[in-house]
Amino acid sequence: MHYRYDPKLGYVACSAAEAWDSEEKSMELGPAYTTPSKKLLTDAGTRFEHLNDLLDHLNDGLLAVENSLERYENTKDTQRRKRLIDALSLIRSYQEKLANMDGFKWDLNNMLDKCVPERGVLEGIRKARVEALKAGPAQKSLPVSPEDDSEPLGV
Repeated sequence: MHYRYDPKLGYVACSAAEAWDSEEKSMELGPAYTTPSKKLLTDAGTRFEHLNDLLDHLNDGLLAVENSLERYENTKDTQRRKRLIDALSLIRSYQEKLANMDGFKWDLNNMLDKCVPERGVLEGIRKARVEALKAGPAQKSLPVSPEDDSEPLGV
């Protein structure tokens, strides 16, 4: 026994051919699966933005507690101040974890290490600068490059 679904009647008994025909007509493909992508920090409404808002509120609260402590020292406000500072540090460390700061911490240093000129090139630049300073006894700084026609500031 086969059934087909009718929106008005519900499930209705039918032949195999009718069930197959109604199945083909009602068969709709849903959206294709897309692999999840990592959210960027520039996305609107991200967790990172909400954490920034929370940091702003906690900073305002910390400022209010510190102003209160300047006027009147009490134990509740000192405890509140310590808890706010701890919460701020926890949120900042969580943001660093979200932003994968540890993963990108040494990228600039690694790139600079890969692009270091040979030692002879650096020595040649240093010698050229020293000779330029020695050549002009009245001049106490390096000459201005010819591309820079503007007057020095303050003249």
